[in-house]
Amino acid sequence: MTTNTEGPPPRSLRVAHLTTVDMSLALLLGTELAVDVEAGHEVFGISAPGPYVERVAALGVTHVPVRTLTRSWAPASDLAASRELVRTIRALDLDVLHTHNPKTGVMGRIAGRLAEVPVVVNTCHGLWARPEDKAAKRAFVYGLEALAARFSDYELFQNAADRDTLRPALKRGRHRVVGNGVDLDRFSPDPEGRRRVRAELGVAEGELLVGTIGRRVREKGLVEFAAAASELSAEATFVWVGPEDDTDAGASEADTTGIRFVDERTDMPAVYAALDVFVLASHREGFSRAAMEAAACGVPMVLTDIRGCREVGDDGIHLTLVPPHDGTALARAVGALLGDPELRARLGDAARRRALAEFDQRRVARVSLDTYAEVARRKGTSTGRFARPSADPRTTVLHVLPADLDRGAQVYAGQLRDALAGDPEQRHLAVSLFEAPEAALRADIRLGVRSGLLRRAGLDPVAVARLRRTIRDERAEVVVAHGGEPLKYVVATGGPARTVYYKVGLSTSELSRPSRTRLYRFLAGRATRVVGVSNEIVEQAHDVLDVPRAKLAVIPNGRDPRTYHPPTGDESRADPPMILFVGQLEAGKRPGLFLDVVAVLRSLAATFDAAIVGDGPERAALQERSAALGVRMLGVRSDVPQLLRRASVVVMTSAPATEGMPGVLIEAGLSGVPVVSTASAGVADVVIESSTGFVESDDPFQLVSPVETLLNDPGLRAAMGERAREHCRERFTITATATQWRALASELIDPGAGGRA
Repeated sequence: MTTNTEGPPPRSLRVAHLTTVDMSLALLLGTELAVDVEAGHEVFGISAPGPYVERVAALGVTHVPVRTLTRSWAPASDLAASRELVRTIRALDLDVLHTHNPKTGVMGRIAGRLAEVPVVVNTCHGLWARPEDKAAKRAFVYGLEALAARFSDYELFQNAADRDTLRPALKRGRHRVVGNGVDLDRFSPDPEGRRRVRAELGVAEGELLVGTIGRRVREKGLVEFAAAASELSAEATFVWVGPEDDTDAGASEADTTGIRFVDERTDMPAVYAALDVFVLASHREGFSRAAMEAAACGVPMVLTDIRGCREVGDDGIHLTLVPPHDGTALARAVGALLGDPELRARLGDAARRRALAEFDQRRVARVSLDTYAEVARRKGTSTGRFARPSADPRTTVLHVLPADLDRGAQVYAGQLRDALAGDPEQRHLAVSLFEAPEAALRADIRLGVRSGLLRRAGLDPVAVARLRRTIRDERAEVVVAHGGEPLKYVVATGGPARTVYYKVGLSTSELSRPSRTRLYRFLAGRATRVVGVSNEIVEQAHDVLDVPRAKLAVIPNGRDPRTYHPPTGDESRADPPMILFVGQLEAGKRPGLFLDVVAVLRSLAATFDAAIVGDGPERAALQERSAALGVRMLGVRSDVPQLLRRASVVVMTSAPATEGMPGVLIEAGLSGVPVVSTASAGVADVVIESSTGFVESDDPFQLVSPVETLLNDPGLRAAMGERAREHCRERFTITATATQWRALASELIDPGAGGRA
């Protein structure tokens, strides 16, 4: 195997995180600081001094006090603090300054630039002006943030709404939404901690406990929480865990007689476990850490319907949302949970699953580290302490996609990258060419080219140049083009890296337009390997694009069996049985054919439920007929795994030229659900006829017969579902396909493993 060994010896970076108070360093950024330290960097925490300095030091972080810093704005003292901040930052000789808003985000970005720090990055933890605030306040806050953004190299946002608000002031390609996370190893259900904390609080076994976590200020919903506590005092004990805060003098005027106040504790997982309902009635959040911690501990939640809380989960699925500033609505929602133990259990379980899938703080922290390196490369600072090759000698494999979207190709590429993250010999990175909001891919490198006329004309030279520079800077030895459009750009770079064309779908333009066929025949000929997502795609590449069989391979899509699995615990299949359609509502997916199947089944007086998951241009045309047939139009959902665990049969009706390897059939199989499908490309790879499902013609009457058989025979459904799960676990998991990609990359890199084609 070849590796990159050029460059200077590895050196750690000097990284500083700047917040107003030390509590933020210890509690909000603790995991991020720990990840920086674990990466071998010298890490500093800059803030006003306070009682959390020892906890910061325990992380291996050097605390640097700025004594003139205050949480509230004060022009005279802030000027002195700014001067001290510039002197402090300059004296530290930093490679990276990472600021955190609100106040130190503004001051720090400017101070970092004045102190000539090579890389200045800011994280927006929540804009300090709400949409309902007065126009003057919003103009002041947004204006300050826009000014400060001019002094930073990159802006990270915890929620998309804040990013969208500031988008006009942001530099193109130099911002992303990273979400937020918590320590999932620490925050988890804790039955023993629950018993201990409830005993300490004097809460009896059968008594219900409602709690919130945070500073005792009105902004955190103190008044509304107190109103709910007063109204529901006969049904539960209400507790507020967190420190007093002297920045809100008006908080002392609230009537809080129904609340039991508890000082901040260090055993927070046990505190969450003690609660029967967690409440966060905040008026403003960036991306609520307390709510994520509660979710990770499996506690049912009532949150306010604001940015920073909506991102924690979907209303009615993972949590309950109520309007902000509305104590009556809060009391009503909390009361509903107190009176329904089954609802509490369902929401708590769903919240826990979402936390495990979405809220890993270490992933968010690693995005920060990747951002530092990305900025350094762009600014030409990729030498000295920023040099990668000797620090990470692994061979680099780049996965190139057009843009970040919530589509199957991006989902799979992101999961593939994550599955190979710990490989000792290969370093897999995802690259997006064109500007788009962050979505399923979570690209490691976002080239941020604006999509325009040149792209629509066929080839944007700016994207070619940026990709060529990225391949060179990363010293990539293998570049995987996920689809035809990325292949054009990879081939146009003309570099020495081995090129893999991952052909993920049948293109009607390749089949029907000779000019397009000639173009892709040429591009495929320049690729070192052509990998089809299914056997049918491989045959098409051979027959239509004249790719020699020696250059062809099959690597299917994969899914995570930890996400897609049969019902567990209190979950169960729907009764009456449910048939489910999942996909884009577009002509090629033929959702109308699904409704034809439902119509025939209704005419046969079959008893079942039916639902369509997805959105697209066909939605409006389907609405009226769906309602008449009793088919629920669920729209785009984040709980597809849970819906599959409720489903009895999945029906796919796609046209032949619209699929390459239908991901929904893999998801259904891993979930133990039999499928009935039309004969689209890739279906035969996933579905074993009459064993794990049925493959039929486009005639709705032909599709109806196996669906009706499955609806009427629960034993057959269960047996076919189990066989489907075994088949998909063997061939179509992320781990299984990642192993195949790793082997292919090794073969292309190492002459001893098959030579360099």
